[in-house]
Order: sequence, then structure tokens, then C-alpha cells
Amino acid sequence: MATAASSRSVARTDDRRVKGIEKITSVRLAEILTERGVVPSEVVTDALYSQDKHSEPFVQTLVSGGHITEWDLAKIVTECFNLPFLMAGNYQISDEAKNRLPKEVLFKHTIVPLDVFGDIVCVAMPVMTTFEEFARIQKEHDCDLFPYVGLVSENKKVLTEIHKDYPQWVEQEQKRREDEAKKRSTAPAKSDDWMSIFDAGEQAIKATHKKPGGK
Repeated sequence: MATAASSRSVARTDDRRVKGIEKITSVRLAEILTERGVVPSEVVTDALYSQDKHSEPFVQTLVSGGHITEWDLAKIVTECFNLPFLMAGNYQISDEAKNRLPKEVLFKHTIVPLDVFGDIVCVAMPVMTTFEEFARIQKEHDCDLFPYVGLVSENKKVLTEIHKDYPQWVEQEQKRREDEAKKRSTAPAKSDDWMSIFDAGEQAIKATHKKPGGK
């Protein structure tokens, strides 16, 4: 198990990475997955659409759908976004970190708080959390987030250990999503919904048609 002292040393050394989280976007990850051919482009497009229209996390849609393992996806994210990997269960989480962010925020984004250094809150994200989500959390809770790449399954396990009501929240959230899905299935499709699908897909696969060094 990582000690608080050793992990603090790592966090201080890599503090400069915090400034680069603006590069973490679902569209950029979608481009990478398409370029590498590890996930079919139509699956990437559908996942982007689900995130845009129904707030279904892009990464978790790919993993839960069996299109890529969370380990393989985490490896790609660490390589392409130059972020460190950490298993949340191996970190000695500080009491200050546990109380720094509301549990509703942790539950919604499946992020695990690890430690606090002044205004910086170190967190393990579920493979990837987008910059837009980070920016919203930082603004609402007056902090800077330092992300470690984690695993969805590991984060859920640790959140359950920290907050005993997390499984109940998950069940309620799943029921809410199912109810919304039923409503959507009975509602007529709108033309702009279909356009959003094509727009998202076009953004994700554009990179595959770019020439090296092209703009």
C-alpha cells in the first residue's frame, strides 16, 4: 500500500501536470481510439452521442459495452494524456481528502479523493474524466484537481468502502436512467438528434484522414 508520505512526494513532483488537463476531452480520446482501430468507429460515434444527449459517460459506455477493457483503455489514456496511473485501493486516503468534495460529486463522476495539498485535490478518475467536468468541479468547489488514471471497478469498490450509501445511490441512478431510456424509446426521434450523431462521428474520425503535419 502506498504511504501518504511517498504519494505526497509524487504529487509534488508532478504538480505541473495539473495545468495540462485541458487536453483531456472525449473527442480527443475518440480520435485516438479510431486512429488505432481498437474500437469500431460506429461504436465510438454511438458512445459520443450517448454522452452528449443522455449524459452517459463516454468511457464507461465503451467498457460496459464490452468494446474495450478498462485496463487497455487506462493504458491508452496514461500514454496519450501523459498522466500517472494509480489504483485507488492502494492509496492511504487522508481524512481531509474524504471531506473535501461532496459525496454527490464523487458518486456522479465515480472519482475517488486521495489527498489534499493546499488548493490541490488529488483524485483517481474512472479511466478518464473530461476537462469540462473537471473545470465545473474546480469552479464550484474552489480547488484545483490533480487527476490520476484509475479503474472504474476499483473506484466503485473504494467509494463503497468510504461511503456505505454509495451502492444505494448507484441503484437509484440506474433506475433513473432506465426510466429515462423508456421515455426516450417512446418519443419520436428528432432530425437534429440524427445530425448530432453524424457531427460527433465526424469529429471522432477526422484525424484518420489528416495528413501528417496537416491542419
